[in-house]
Amino acid sequence: MEKRSENQPLDKLSVGFGVSFLIASIFNGLLLIVKETSPSLMAWMKSFSGHHWITHGIFVIGLFILLGLALSETDLNQKIDANKISGMVIAGTLLGGLMVLGFFFGNLFA
Repeated sequence: MEKRSENQPLDKLSVGFGVSFLIASIFNGLLLIVKETSPSLMAWMKSFSGHHWITHGIFVIGLFILLGLALSETDLNQKIDANKISGMVIAGTLLGGLMVLGFFFGNLFA
């Protein structure tokens, strides 16, 4: 197995899907907020797949896969190193999680 040096760029899939994770995590939080505050969107999502959470999952996972594949075709791996991708994954997790937590805590005390 070949050892990767510090300055060697990450492969295209790692970078593409790392950036995609950041975007999909934020989209997940935004979709939850919009869906929970829009009865018409909630009804449409229920009718689309039988349950709004199934539709929600289809959209988030679909975005993650499609965007990851599309971004993997770019040269982002020449511009973004492992530390930046790690930071993006952490930021996506925190931002998406805080959006969901903030929404539900806000509704809990409303």
